[in-house]
Formats: sequence, structure tokens, C-alpha cells
Amino acid sequence: MHDTLQRGRHREAAASPKRIRTLARRGLQTAVIAVIAGGTLAFADAATPTAAELAASASLTPAAVVAEGAAIDRSALGASRFEARAAIGGLVAVELVVDGEARELTSQAATVADLLAEAGVVIDQDDVVSAPLATPLVAGMSIEVTTVETVDEHVSETDAHTTVEEEDDTLPRGERRVVTEGVDGVTATTYRVTVTGGEETGREVIARAVVSERVDEVVRVGTAEPQPEPPAAPEASAGTPGPVVSGNPKAIAADMVAARGWGSDQFSCLDTLWERESNWNPLAENPSSGAYGIPQSLPGSKMASVGSDWRTNPATQITWGLNYIAGRYGTPCGALGHSNSVGWY
Repeated sequence: MHDTLQRGRHREAAASPKRIRTLARRGLQTAVIAVIAGGTLAFADAATPTAAELAASASLTPAAVVAEGAAIDRSALGASRFEARAAIGGLVAVELVVDGEARELTSQAATVADLLAEAGVVIDQDDVVSAPLATPLVAGMSIEVTTVETVDEHVSETDAHTTVEEEDDTLPRGERRVVTEGVDGVTATTYRVTVTGGEETGREVIARAVVSERVDEVVRVGTAEPQPEPPAAPEASAGTPGPVVSGNPKAIAADMVAARGWGSDQFSCLDTLWERESNWNPLAENPSSGAYGIPQSLPGSKMASVGSDWRTNPATQITWGLNYIAGRYGTPCGALGHSNSVGWY
């Protein structure tokens, strides 16, 4: 019986170190899980038995050892497993605001840069981010991104021409004649525009070129009062037919010029003038204005003051034409000079 009691005590004493080693292994496992899961150092210290605690546990009764070991399994080990799951599969809720438009996101990103990449937001060196890209992402963080874009805008600007009126006493009153055609001025300008957060915040001129210079239209406005009809030529009174003369119109005109006391220089001016007006054709008629005959009388019926045959008789037309020139310009050369200046006489 004494031997049986001794063997029982030996088994009980041998069992205590085994239970202590089991407790130590459980404590170490708890510490490892806590470190991997990102648990706090305080929890690791509390969960891991020290050398003194292991030594002290050697004097515990088997019941106390079992009770303490059971407490570690239920509390410390359970908390470590919960933290590990939160760290491994955890998501953080953040706010991302791009050019004033906010989005609530739940992300596993580690930094602000990772979050922007995950959200598909591409930034360049001009864009502004409210936090450095390497900033760790934490729950509740708000990241604001303001895009800054620079674009070139090409604009064509028109400077409309104006009309300048000039009085001309050589034109009949009310008549208008354009002497300078108007041209609009055009300028091509390139602007560099800065757009921040979708709003234009800057504009500068980087290039400008003149495509065409502005030219104002110049119009001459007649102020001359109507001239009285010149007196009838001596050889024919008003209302009576002019002399019917056969022959070349130039020869007829040369005789009439000489009869007025004008020299050959005056006939040369007359020849140039009427060659231009009608090519000395008594039937010539301007299709646009209606001017008629060798002198291009406007209207042709004015020549009826010399003769009723004004439509066909070159002598009648020449007589009226020389009377008109003498009364308005003095000489054929005076009439030619005016025609050369303004295009009509």
C-alpha cells in the first residue's frame, strides 16, 4: 500500500511540469497571433507569461494551473483572433472630393496615392492634392483633389470698317461715289487659359498677328447744284433742227472747234475724250445709264435743244456737246482733265 501511495504521488508531481509546458506554449501562441494581427504591445505583454510567472506556476496546484490556462484560452486568445481578422480584411471609409464633387469610398488602400489609383483619378504635376501622396490612409479622412489644366485658345477678332463721307462739289447734289473700298481688320490671337477645378482662373495673350489691316470706306457725296442749260449755238436756235452735215464726225468736230477759236490742242483733247466716251459713234448708247450719242448726253433728249434729229445727226450731237463743254469746263482740255480725275465729265 505504501508503494502504491508513492507511485500516485510521483504521477501527480510528474504531471505538474507537463501542464506548465502546455500553458507556456499556449501563452507563446497567443503572443504570436497578437503580433501578426497588429495587436498592441500591452496586449502582447499581458498575454505572454514571463519567466517569473512560469516559475511561480510551478508551485500552483493542478486545479489552479488548469483554471488559469482556461482563462487565457477564452479571453486573450479570443481577442487576438478578432483583431487579426479586422486587420487582414479591414476596410476604411474615406471621402474623396475631385473638383468639388464628393464621393464616399470604402477602401483597402494603404496611402493617398493608392486610393487615387484605386479610384481611377490621374493627377499631374499641376494638380493640387490636400494631403501628400505618401500619407497613410485612415478612417474618416477627406482627400480633396483640384485639377489644374492649361489650354491654348485661338480666337479671330474682327474690327469692322466704317464709312467716311466727303463732300464733292464736282458731283451733282445727292450723287454718291465710292472712291475707297472698305476692308474689315482681322486679328488672330492665341490665349493661354488656366482652368482650376473646372473654372477659368487665368488668361494671357501668348501670340497675336494682324491678318488684315482695317481700311475705312471713303464715299464722295455730290453737292453741286444743277447747271442751267447752255445757250443754243448760233447756227441753230432751240427747238430748230441742227445743221445736217454729211461727212466724218471728227472732221465736222475739227471745223467747229476751229470756228470757236480753239487751237489744235483743244481738238486733240476732244478727240481723246469722245473716243473714250463713244468711239465717235452717233448711235452709241450706254446700256446702264442711258447716255446717248457722240458726247454721251444724259439723257440723250437734252440734245433736242439743238435739233430734233439729235438721235442720228452727228452735227447736232457735236454742236450740243461743244456747247456743254464750253459752259461747264471752258475748253475740251478742261473737260478731259476732269474725266481723267473722276472718270466722267
